[in-house]
Amino acid sequence: MAKIVKKKRRRLSLNGIAIILFSFSLIAWLASSLLVNTMNTKLTMKIQTMNEELTVLKSQNQSLTYEISNLENKDRVFAAATAANLDQVSDNIISVSGEE
Repeated sequence: MAKIVKKKRRRLSLNGIAIILFSFSLIAWLASSLLVNTMNTKLTMKIQTMNEELTVLKSQNQSLTYEISNLENKDRVFAAATAANLDQVSDNIISVSGEE
């Protein structure tokens, strides 16, 4: 006669549950730390490129400001007018002031 062997079902003990939760939390912590480090690196690189673009734009702004101040110079305007044979007639000059 053959013996009937009854298998016992294993139940998870409190110790087993704690090990599973610890393993899961360890894997989640590693994944999140890698993700945060990657995002931090990407943001740092983006900030650096934006700062470089800002520096270029500031230098362009300075050069344009210098060029505008040169174009606004009265001596340059008078030199261009005399080169075009234009004379300044004092009868045609009207002074307008903002105060009444």
